Amino acid sequence: MLSNLLPQGTRDEFGSRAAIKQQLISVIQAHFKQRGFASIATPLLENQAVFAPYEIGNYQLYQLFDQDGQTLVLRPDMTLPVARFLSATKVPLPQKFSYVGDIFRVGRRLSGAYNQITQAGVELIGYSSIKAELECLTLANRLSAELIDDAVEIELGDAQFAQQVVASLTADATQQAAIKQALFNKQIPQYQALIAAYQDEPLYDFLQRWPRLFGTPATIFAQLATAPLPASVQTGIDRLKAVVAWMQQTMPQQAVSVDLSSEAPQSYYTGLTFRGYSQAGAGYLFSGGRYDQLLANFQAKPEPAVGMGLDVDLLTELAGTTTTTQPQTLIYFDPLQWSQAEAYLARQPQAMLSLAPDLAAARVEADQLGATLIDLTEGADDEK
Repeated sequence: MLSNLLPQGTRDEFGSRAAIKQQLISVIQAHFKQRGFASIATPLLENQAVFAPYEIGNYQLYQLFDQDGQTLVLRPDMTLPVARFLSATKVPLPQKFSYVGDIFRVGRRLSGAYNQITQAGVELIGYSSIKAELECLTLANRLSAELIDDAVEIELGDAQFAQQVVASLTADATQQAAIKQALFNKQIPQYQALIAAYQDEPLYDFLQRWPRLFGTPATIFAQLATAPLPASVQTGIDRLKAVVAWMQQTMPQQAVSVDLSSEAPQSYYTGLTFRGYSQAGAGYLFSGGRYDQLLANFQAKPEPAVGMGLDVDLLTELAGTTTTTQPQTLIYFDPLQWSQAEAYLARQPQAMLSLAPDLAAARVEADQLGATLIDLTEGADDEK
């Protein structure tokens, strides 16, 4: 029977996990509001055409048909619907948006990953200045410090670096894509076979080291300084250096690294990228970057933009390992004492009303909850 089974990749949330998750969302939204972000909510259902120009990672979409035969999808991403909204409404720019919502992605079977993911994030549209990236990094730094106890490392990258390097080797788009895929997937034998064709190129020594081009900023910048890289990558490298220097001055306790051997978090990113991870949990806590060309797929004029998404579910798992739930107080009362019970409830932050029909049932309820029972029918506290 399927009537009491969940679809693959989904889960019910209740109890302490649900409470912790809601608390985290409240903290995140408070930070968004304090920084002046306007809340935006887009539909769970979108036309497939919204996502058609992009490959949304290594997963499939949940697809269904409406009454007219049009293909709809459960949104797998939050940024593209915001871009669709802007093109449809012509809201004046610049704008700072924030959101919290679920996205749906059909992952690989037996991967252990969930297909329904709660994501919170921001989109800064119409800002060409590097200050847009810096605000995202500031927000990520402050949220991660407040939400979890584990140290978080921020990893910086550049979305165009790999394409600029392979384009300097060959004009063959198929060959370029093959080299990048082998590099990003760390398929080293295949990668070495592909770059063997460039043994006589000055860049060959760099190509051999490229899969390991990640680590501390000083180490990576030193390696880049000695490599005969194409001039096209210099703007991105200078931007990375500037951001690292800013982080070291503004948030000196924040661990930071540079990775120029991995794929950008999203295929539509065009500039600086960033991700945050904790040694205590698998996966990235947050990721983001600049995407200056995204709106060109929805309207004639592109707009500069930066976005960042936070994995609320992963943050909940990490917070749940250190968060303790305070014991509750359960209030038992007679219906005629409702006003008295409400007054007591208002004074106790962890209290709840017992709706049990009698005191014996209220005591059972208190035992199940691990709560202290307050009996208002006796006119005195009956603590258990």
